[in-house]
Amino acid sequence: MDFLNKAYEQIADLFGSMTPAARITTGLLLGVIIVSLVFLFRGQVTSADAYLFGARPLTDGELSSMTGAFAKAGLNAWENEGNRLRVPRGQRHTYIAALVEGNALPQDAGSAWRDMFETQSPFSTRRTNELREKYALQQDLSYTIRALSGVAKAGVVLSEIDTDTFPPRTERRAVVTVEATGSAALDAMRVKQIRDTIAYGGGVEPHNIVVSDTNAGRSHAGPPKEGSLESEQGLYAERQAQREAEIKQKIEGYLRVAYPGATVAVRADLDPTISSTERKIVYDEKPTPISISENQLDERSTSSPAGGRPGAEPNGIGNRTVTAGGGTDSERTRTETGTDQENIPGASVTVAKSSGLQERSVTVSIAVPRSLFKAIWHQRNPILPGEEEKQPEKTALESLENEVKTNIEESVVMVIPKAPPGEATFPRVKVTSFDDIPIAAPAPPSLAETGGAWFAANWQTLALFALGFFAIIFLRGMIQSAQTAALADTQTKQLATERAADLEDDAEDAEEGQDLGEFGNSLRGRFESSGRSLREELTELVRDDPDAAANVIQNWMREAA
Repeated sequence: MDFLNKAYEQIADLFGSMTPAARITTGLLLGVIIVSLVFLFRGQVTSADAYLFGARPLTDGELSSMTGAFAKAGLNAWENEGNRLRVPRGQRHTYIAALVEGNALPQDAGSAWRDMFETQSPFSTRRTNELREKYALQQDLSYTIRALSGVAKAGVVLSEIDTDTFPPRTERRAVVTVEATGSAALDAMRVKQIRDTIAYGGGVEPHNIVVSDTNAGRSHAGPPKEGSLESEQGLYAERQAQREAEIKQKIEGYLRVAYPGATVAVRADLDPTISSTERKIVYDEKPTPISISENQLDERSTSSPAGGRPGAEPNGIGNRTVTAGGGTDSERTRTETGTDQENIPGASVTVAKSSGLQERSVTVSIAVPRSLFKAIWHQRNPILPGEEEKQPEKTALESLENEVKTNIEESVVMVIPKAPPGEATFPRVKVTSFDDIPIAAPAPPSLAETGGAWFAANWQTLALFALGFFAIIFLRGMIQSAQTAALADTQTKQLATERAADLEDDAEDAEEGQDLGEFGNSLRGRFESSGRSLREELTELVRDDPDAAANVIQNWMREAA
C-alpha cells in the first residue's frame, strides 16, 4: 500500500505541475492508449480461430441454415473456410446456442426421421404424411451416402411413377447426385456401392437407379432387368471390373512397399457362362423293383332246383296242397391268385453345379520408373565418410533392372489366379521400365509475397501497436517536459531569492556608507563584473520569474522611501 500511495502522490504532483494544455493532452493520450488496448483485446477475442463441430464438413444446405441462424442472432464474427465454419474460441457456446435456437444444427443419420416425428400433427392429411416420410427418407439416404469414403456431397431424389401395365402398379425411381472428394471421378465399385445403398435402403429396383457424377460430368444408368440379355452382359462387365480391381489392389499393395512408384494395369478375361449344371446317369445291369402288388379272387355260387308250375294256386297264401320231398340245392367255388411287379433299370445320378463368370485368363502390365534402379543402387553402395558421391555404371543399372523385373514377375505371378493347363506362366505378367521426368517443385512464395500476405492479415494489429507505442512515447515526452519545467521553475525561484537577498545586502551596505571599492557600489560592481548592465539583469530576472522581480523592486522602493 505504501508503494501505491507514493506512486499516487508522484502522479498527483506531476499532474498538478502541468499546465492546463498539457493536462488536456495527457488525458487525450491516455484515452487513446486505453481505447487501443481495448480494440486490440477485442480483436484477439473476436477473431475466428476455432472450428465448429470439430472441423466437420458441412453441406451447402447446412451452411445456409447456419449462417441464417447467425445473422438472426446478430453474430458476425464467423468465417466460412471451404465447407467448414470457424468462430471465435471464446464464443463457441453463443454460436451453438444460436444454432439450437434457429433449429440449424447439422444433420446426422436419423435426424430427418426424428424431426418428422417431433413435428407431426394429428391434423395432417395422409398425403402430407406421405410427403414428409418421403422427404425424411431422402435426407437419411443422402447422409448415408455422404458418409461413404471418397464422397464429398450427395443428394437423393425419389419419385413414384404409375406404369401402363395391367394391372397398373406404382414404380419407384431414384436419382442420386454425387460429388467425389477432390476432382476424381466415381469408380465402378463406388457406383455399385451407392446403387446398392439406394436399392436396399429406399426400396428401389437397381435398374431404376441413376447415379450422376458431377466431377466427371456423366451419369451411370442402372443395370437392365434381370433375365434379359442386356442384364447378363451388364453382369459380365460388372464382374470383370470387380475382379480387375481386386487383383490390382493386391498387386499395388505389394509394390507400394517394395517398389514405390510402380504403376499397375490388369485385364481379366472371364468365362461368359453365367452358371452351369451337369447331370450324369449311370444304369445298372440288374433292374430295381419299385413296386410289387399281390391279389387273390375267391368266387362261390349256389343254385336251387325247380319250384313247380307257375300260377296263383301254387303261389297263393291260402290253404293249398303241399307236396313233400322236393329237390336239393347245388354249390360251386372258384379261387384266383396273381402278383404284379414294376421294375426300372438301376442307375446312379450325379448333379454338379458350378458358378459362372470365373477367370479364364488374367494378364498384368507393370511399369517401373528407372529412377528406382538408381535409388536401389545407391542404397546398396552407400557413400563412406570422406568419399565423393559415385554414379552407377550402365552395365550395373542394366543388371539391376533385370533383377528387379524378375523379382516382380515371380512375386506377381503368385498373386494372380493360376494359368490354365498348357498356358505359359510368365507371359501373363509383363514388367517394363520408363524414364520418369521429374516435375519441378513449385517455387516457394517470395519474401515480399509472404510479408505482404502476413501484413494484409495483421495490419490492424500492427496499426494498434504503432498507435499505442506513439501515444506512450508522446506521453513520456510530455511527462519529461513537465518535469523539466517544474525543475526549472524551482531553480528559478531559488535563484531569484538568492539574488534578492544579495541586492538587499548591497543596499544596506550602501546606506551605511561603506567603501564600495574600485567599482563603488557593490551592487553596481556585481552587475558590471558580470559584463552586463543592471537593466539586462533585471530584464532577465523579470522574464524568468516575474513574481520574484516584482518583490525585489517593491523592497527597493520601500527601502528608498
